[in-house]
Amino acid sequence: MSITYTTPELRKIAQYHKLLLWSILVAILANLIRLTINNTSIVLPIYFAAVGFQIFALYNLGKSLKLSIVLMIFLFVCLFIPLLSLIILLFIHSQAVTALKAAGIKVGFMGADPESI
Repeated sequence: MSITYTTPELRKIAQYHKLLLWSILVAILANLIRLTINNTSIVLPIYFAAVGFQIFALYNLGKSLKLSIVLMIFLFVCLFIPLLSLIILLFIHSQAVTALKAAGIKVGFMGADPESI
C-alpha cells in the first residue's frame, strides 16, 4: 500500500525523522550505560528518560507516517525491552527514509533538511 504525502506532511516527516535519529543515539547511550554501570538507582532514571524521549520521537514520526494506533501502542510497549528498542527505532527510521526517498527528497546521514522540502 503506497501512501502519498503532501509537502507539509513531508516537512513534518523530515523534522521528526531527525528527532528519531537523535533518539537512536540516546538509545545506544542508554543501553551502554545500562550494561556498564551496575548501580540500579543511577541507571533506571536514565533509562526511563531515554525511553520517554524515544516514545515522544516515535509517536510524532508515527503520526506523520500515518501508522495505525494499534501498531504504535505495540511499538511503545516494546520500547521498554532494552535491545529490541533499537531494532524498532531502526525499523521506523527505514520507513521514514523510504517515504522521503519516494517523494524524491535526498536523505543524508542525519536525515533530510525540512527547509529544503
